Amino acid sequence: MRAPHGGSATGQVLPVSHLARHPAIPALRQAGEVDEAASCGAALVFFLTGTVYELRDVIERAAAAGQQVFCHVDLLHGIGKDPVGMRWLAKEIGVKGILTTRSSLIKAAKDEGLVAVQRLFVLDSESLKTGLSVVASSRPDAVEILPALVLPSIIHRLPVDEISPFIAGGLVETVPELEAVLATGALGVSTSKKELWGYTKKVT
Repeated sequence: MRAPHGGSATGQVLPVSHLARHPAIPALRQAGEVDEAASCGAALVFFLTGTVYELRDVIERAAAAGQQVFCHVDLLHGIGKDPVGMRWLAKEIGVKGILTTRSSLIKAAKDEGLVAVQRLFVLDSESLKTGLSVVASSRPDAVEILPALVLPSIIHRLPVDEISPFIAGGLVETVPELEAVLATGALGVSTSKKELWGYTKKVT
């Protein structure tokens, strides 16, 4: 599976082969949780909130475990939400990708070789329409649909070929819920539910 718009400037994309077998993406809220994610075999983690100092700690711990770290830049304290901030994350911190709702940051992140994931909140029909328009113009490497549990109900309304690979996040707390979201074609599901971090997809 390819990134929908060519990937970042350095050709980085989501770790597709890993997610095909281990689609639960640990969503971290504290730096120490990266060690728990590593013990579950996660090769990719999302750092959702905190400071740049905590992010540096996460990066160092993740590097030792061979993990990639994507950070939610909208909620990260101590970093400018601008091209210079994206350059600092890529060059000085070593982040591999970002999550953002801000289309203005997508190009800036990609220009610095970061994987840029556009978060799309689907609250109603209008937000879905607006979100898809934003994605079409921002051209992210991947899209994250939130909350994940809406995906089974709206998948028929999504231009899957245009937004793939797509992932989902939010409200998933059980294996049946995780599998229902994955059944829509989502490559992965980000979750803070630690019991799901070690989930392995059955090979058919």
